[in-house]
Amino acid sequence: MHTEINKVSVSIIVPVYQAEQFLEKSVETIMAQTLKNIEILLVDDGSTDKSPEICDSLAQRDKRIRVIHKKNGGQSSARNVGIAAACGEYVGFMDNDDFLYPEMCERLYKNAIDYHADISSCSFITKNEEEVVSHDKHNDKLYIYDRKQGVKEFLAREIADVYVWTKIYKKDFLEIHHIRFEEGRSEEDWLFNHLAYFASKRSVMADFPGYLYIERKNSTCRTFHKKNLHKYLDDVCYRIQTIEKKVADTYPDLLFWAKRQTINTCFRILYVISKHERRECEPHYSWIKTYLHSNAKMVISERNYWGMSLPGVILAAYMPASLYYRLKKWKNRKVD
Repeated sequence: MHTEINKVSVSIIVPVYQAEQFLEKSVETIMAQTLKNIEILLVDDGSTDKSPEICDSLAQRDKRIRVIHKKNGGQSSARNVGIAAACGEYVGFMDNDDFLYPEMCERLYKNAIDYHADISSCSFITKNEEEVVSHDKHNDKLYIYDRKQGVKEFLAREIADVYVWTKIYKKDFLEIHHIRFEEGRSEEDWLFNHLAYFASKRSVMADFPGYLYIERKNSTCRTFHKKNLHKYLDDVCYRIQTIEKKVADTYPDLLFWAKRQTINTCFRILYVISKHERRECEPHYSWIKTYLHSNAKMVISERNYWGMSLPGVILAAYMPASLYYRLKKWKNRKVD
């Protein structure tokens, strides 16, 4: 009986790297969760600022906090170390500069237990550094998915999202299916969740905002393509090809949803490519153009999904990326 009372329901894993500016306030939002029997794992990923000392100080304030100091290996490595060390029945994740709303863990855990779910998720609110809020419309409905429905919703992104920080995952489920983050790759949330949803017998999604995502101008995800263009292109193309192949092999009738996400990502990549010389972007540029041409019917029919007009989508698909975005910039110029 004593063991059950002290059982950890949820472990929240926080990869920590050069986070001295925001770390304490972020972790305090986990400490303030209404679900009390939680564990907070701060994985210091070789920080060289004051983050290690802040982690240790926080652990002295709250006995539920454990700190792991490791050599720098990247966010996926830190998350994997956290998963291996977690004692919770479920594990979740938070970035070291974001915030949890007070009832997030309690509501996710209750839904997970009530519906015997491998994955329990919620939604999020985005706020930028100017305090402008977005992604703030939620219906508070509950959705329950079997494996195939979960995969479809993961691909569609109409209710669920692809981020790991809006979810908790049953620890035994992750261990049985050997689900971990692919180290050395960006797009890690996509890759982790495609493994999770393809393995999950049941998942549940409650459309309430449990997580506050802070959109920072100089965050790694927003500047990565500027620092390492070729790796950015390689990782994104790897992600979309990996997931689409998995769908084709497992649920070919869901290929529409996989292709729609692939095409949407291709247009996003073309915008990045338009700022560089084509030779810097090969072979990825040629692959994207070939993919868009071979899926031309869908590129045109689903143009509202990527917010483009018929002429715009045709030009984007067939015109060289640099010329298209130059034309778009000229069209949207301010005329005095």
